[in-house]
Amino acid sequence: MRIGQSASGKSRPRWRGSTGSNRCYNRVPVLPTQFKHGRCCMDWLRTHEFMAIWLAGIALILIFVWDRLDSRKQHRETLAQLSISQKQVEASQNNAAAAKTSAEYVIHAERAWVMAELGWSEKSVLHVVQSASKSEAEGTVERVTANVKLICKNEGRSPAWVDNVYGHLEILPPGSMLGSPNRSDGRNFGPIGPLGVGKEQSRSLDLTCLGCIKRGELLSAYMVIEYHDIYGFKRETFLGYKIDPSSGGIDRQDDSPERNRNT
Repeated sequence: MRIGQSASGKSRPRWRGSTGSNRCYNRVPVLPTQFKHGRCCMDWLRTHEFMAIWLAGIALILIFVWDRLDSRKQHRETLAQLSISQKQVEASQNNAAAAKTSAEYVIHAERAWVMAELGWSEKSVLHVVQSASKSEAEGTVERVTANVKLICKNEGRSPAWVDNVYGHLEILPPGSMLGSPNRSDGRNFGPIGPLGVGKEQSRSLDLTCLGCIKRGELLSAYMVIEYHDIYGFKRETFLGYKIDPSSGGIDRQDDSPERNRNT
């Protein structure tokens, strides 16, 4: 019997370890078949190297094709998700637009509407007064004053607060065109205060302009009423009137819609 063989004739595993006195520690068995199989694989790869290269190339191509197919599938899924998101955004925008329209409808239906008209003031016997003053600096200055009464009524369905009232008076020669003067050109008569639903308030105003009325001339009065409603929106009412000093008539300028409007 040879050394390294058992009684049955089988070869025992050879032990490999570190040299030294403690040769029985940390030893790993190495079977001969492991060397044999590994050596055969290496020999086959050296002999058939071109086959190995082809196999590696085919594997890379398959990996590339699989990656492209997977990427295309992910791209389709991403496009589908984007389409769903776009539809959700459009639905949200439509809902927001519908909600805004509904809110605007409610505000418009429940808002305050301050309507106004001009009449003659009961506090003055004379409706139109012409006066003149003289000073060293300015000389003789002629003025025309119309004593009118402004009546404001809330025709809406919620309260209103009148913040400012502007009034402007001018002499209107025959055949002249009417415009809409700036409110800064007139006089600010200040606020009137709150107006409840269906309530009205009036105020006597003295509208004054420079000049002297001649025969055939009229006076043009232009009023701007600034107010706000319960929603905090700024609103305005415009009204224009013509005054005939000779007959005492005061009538709305219905032929000038830009001077008689509401916002």
